[in-house]
Amino acid sequence: MKKQIVAFMSAALIALAAPVAAHAWESPSGAVKAETITVTTESGVNVRAAAACNGTGTLKIEEAAEDVKASNAQTPEGFTEIGSFKVTCTGKVEAPYQFAYNLGAAYANAEVTIYVDHETEGVENEVINKTASSDGTVTFTTDALSIHTIVAKQSATKPATDTGAQSPQTGLPVMAVAGVSAVALGSAFVLRKKVSE
Repeated sequence: MKKQIVAFMSAALIALAAPVAAHAWESPSGAVKAETITVTTESGVNVRAAAACNGTGTLKIEEAAEDVKASNAQTPEGFTEIGSFKVTCTGKVEAPYQFAYNLGAAYANAEVTIYVDHETEGVENEVINKTASSDGTVTFTTDALSIHTIVAKQSATKPATDTGAQSPQTGLPVMAVAGVSAVALGSAFVLRKKVSE
């Protein structure tokens, strides 16, 4: 019986201590993947970017030259221009094209607008509005290769960071309280057993 209680308590402590990741970075899927890049844009934001599609060619995503951005780009009041990226290919690639941009924790749950300039006659440019995930990632799909100019407005509410839950009564970390409780329970059980013998 003693081993069962110890095993149960150990399993409960492990389950409570296990971290939970929500909306973590996920690279786009497809037979053809661009190499994931990480750049610090002119605005000082570290951006991780990836692209994927189907086909047999190659796909490349890179930070656009300083004076290059989507022709339809705007920076609404309260937004920051994060940067521009150009997506190119060689060989045979097929739409749809999937993209993922991680803007970092500072842009968790931010309002993000991606201005998409397809640079192709007859293909209409797009404006894609997204809310970034809890780690600052936005994903979207287009039907043509393009230049992306990203602007974002940081969320007014900061995401909760797991600094360890605290007991409302004691203000102590829950795991510390649980650990002390487990030791006390185990000690009481052992003492009771010795007294009953």
